[in-house]
Amino acid sequence: MSAKTAESFHKLYEVHATKVRGLLFRLAGEGPLKDLTQETFMKAWEYRDKFRGESEASTWIFRIAYNCAVDYLRKNKKLEELPIIEVENSLESDLSNRQLVDLMLSSLSIENRAVVVLFYLEDQSIKEISEALSIPEGTVKSRLSQARTRMTELMARKGVQV
Repeated sequence: MSAKTAESFHKLYEVHATKVRGLLFRLAGEGPLKDLTQETFMKAWEYRDKFRGESEASTWIFRIAYNCAVDYLRKNKKLEELPIIEVENSLESDLSNRQLVDLMLSSLSIENRAVVVLFYLEDQSIKEISEALSIPEGTVKSRLSQARTRMTELMARKGVQV
């Protein structure tokens, strides 16, 4: 790898690593985080010539990260058994806002979780999420609505006021 190539890769990593790690952590958990982050950037670099610039680079790399997470969860048969935080015990103690967010996210399907993370935590627009996940904008809106309903119901059942 030439010095210029290495510098380009380093810049790509520096610009996107924090948000990619955040997305992967919320989708797949802490265990595979390092490997999934590495895989995401390796694929991004390998397929950099396929990026046409029709969307933001972050949208493109979020799609790669999402695919890596879903592939990992499917391969390890964890897609059906996403980590769920035990609500009864967790809400009895003082929860930080971050813990509450993690608790609510853990109750969602991977599809709805990805949309919520990208919209609320990564500040992506409906259009950007649609492009990143290759789904229609209406589906993004529907998944956001489903997720809000699910999280609100769960919080109400546990006595947390919204």
